[in-house]
Amino acid sequence: MRILIVGAGALGGLYGALLARAGNEVTVLARGAALDTLRADGLTLESPRYGTFTQPVRAIPDPTDAGPVDLIFIAVKSYDLDAAAQQIVPLVHDGVTVVAVQNGIEHPRKLAAVVGDAALLPGVVIVSATVPRPGTIQHVGGPALLQLGDIGVPNPERLARIAAGFQETGAPVETYSDLWPKLWTKFGFIAAMSGVTALTRLTLRQIFAVPETRRLYHDTIAEVVDVARASGVELPDSTPENMIAMVEGQHPMPERGSMAYDLMAGRRIEISALNGSVVRLGNDLGIATPINRVITAALLPYKDGASALSAWDEKSPL
Repeated sequence: MRILIVGAGALGGLYGALLARAGNEVTVLARGAALDTLRADGLTLESPRYGTFTQPVRAIPDPTDAGPVDLIFIAVKSYDLDAAAQQIVPLVHDGVTVVAVQNGIEHPRKLAAVVGDAALLPGVVIVSATVPRPGTIQHVGGPALLQLGDIGVPNPERLARIAAGFQETGAPVETYSDLWPKLWTKFGFIAAMSGVTALTRLTLRQIFAVPETRRLYHDTIAEVVDVARASGVELPDSTPENMIAMVEGQHPMPERGSMAYDLMAGRRIEISALNGSVVRLGNDLGIATPINRVITAALLPYKDGASALSAWDEKSPL
């Protein structure tokens, strides 16, 4: 397949490397140091599961240079999704599939409104990966499981074809005729992991060690379950406990969610698309979300990063 990776971060880089090694024509949309490194040295994956290897890829700064593509794998942060969607519109025509793997729950409908329902194929990724330096991806944990499925009218032929392409990489793939339950499950998982670790600045082990803080984590997920049910997606009552048990069962246990790391590094954070989304949808559906409301209120001042906070300080009359 001819594949364009939009978002040269951890997820885009991991799957870009695996897809390139499987023999696909991979082009990566990148900028800055990542663009220079990919052009000079290729894309490197360091993984305990898939090995350490470097794969040559084509790197471009402008999507208009991509040429014809069969698949667009869009892995940008949620706050960059609107701009990225507009960039790829000229590339989306009959037969092109857009696989979107953002954190959050509102992005599938937002993206479908831009690229069209027929093109969109949302995905859920179960993996932990980082970018220690431009052009290098470290696979830290998780199987790199990709769950793919439709959210509207099922297209089983397209679903099977795209899934087969990812399976050729050696990574596990699951397919669903309706992906909404998996999207909501992952949403609850990441809302708690990122939201609570960012709010407290604690590790997951520290959070789970204190009953009251463990309950905070549990109730963050429980509110997502309530909102999911109100939207028409049934999740089990045991979802919060199951998610905590899953985290505790990982060896080694993850330390924090990605939003906590972004917060501590002074980068922009995805609070609006995570806990903020729980609050917005809860308001629309008449569901109380007090825990997620507090997390959102406490973290919203940081949404644009440390530089935005510094600008406020400089303008303050105090």
